[in-house]
Amino acid sequence: MDHTLFLVKKFLGNLLMPVPMIIILLFWAFLLLLRRKTRWAGLIVLLLSTVALFVGSYAPLSQRYISRMEDPIPSYQADPSQAVDYISVLGSWHQSNPEQPLTSEIAPSGIVRLTEGIRIYRLNPSSKLIFTGFKGLREDPLSYPEKLRELAVALGVPDSDILTFDGPRDTAEEAQLIAREFPTASLVLVTSALHMPRALGLFHGAGLDPVPAPTEHRSKPTTSWWLFPTAKNLAASEDWAHEGLGYLWARLMGQIKDRPVKDAPIKAHQPLPEN
Repeated sequence: MDHTLFLVKKFLGNLLMPVPMIIILLFWAFLLLLRRKTRWAGLIVLLLSTVALFVGSYAPLSQRYISRMEDPIPSYQADPSQAVDYISVLGSWHQSNPEQPLTSEIAPSGIVRLTEGIRIYRLNPSSKLIFTGFKGLREDPLSYPEKLRELAVALGVPDSDILTFDGPRDTAEEAQLIAREFPTASLVLVTSALHMPRALGLFHGAGLDPVPAPTEHRSKPTTSWWLFPTAKNLAASEDWAHEGLGYLWARLMGQIKDRPVKDAPIKAHQPLPEN
């Protein structure tokens, strides 16, 4: 992807999140309330921003639209009759800090994805783990896949069973890289449940048909309406909005395919590329 287009995507994606949009609406409402002629419009904008904040942070409401994105793709179930060559654990983010443990240097979503990847790896003894991502901060001495490899080895995974690929900046680039390196291998795709619909569509668009393994589900059953709005629920709504916008962008760019591509036969235990 062109670097300028990549930066535009990141800027618009961050700007259109619920919290920035609510702040913009509140500021707009404040300006409208300053003038007598626009006071009613200011009250309407203030009401809309308050409703948006409530819906995004109130679990009985937010859990409903979050679950609609997460629930259609079931969790991974091991199939002894189907060989798994590779387990692709999609990137998150990290920041190296020698004064903190490895588990604090990697984002919580990255920790959960890695844990699920290792769980599936242990269910498929002949498989290999694939870590992808990029450095992020220029001053960071290690890229994300290198940092993830470090933690996986510390958790008991043999270094020889880990493949790392530095460079992909987003899921589309990860899908293209894996399609180029492993075009006919049997693949399990591990990422967050909210991210999975977009990730799966991008992998299908790249010509792959991985077995999805969603994790880090944000939707939880709510049995009561007597709950307070929380920042935790608002953060989950932010992730939901991020994935919705990301899916729309990928579809506009022609990167998403709704149905799996199965033109090439699956070949078990494809030879490993040089890493």
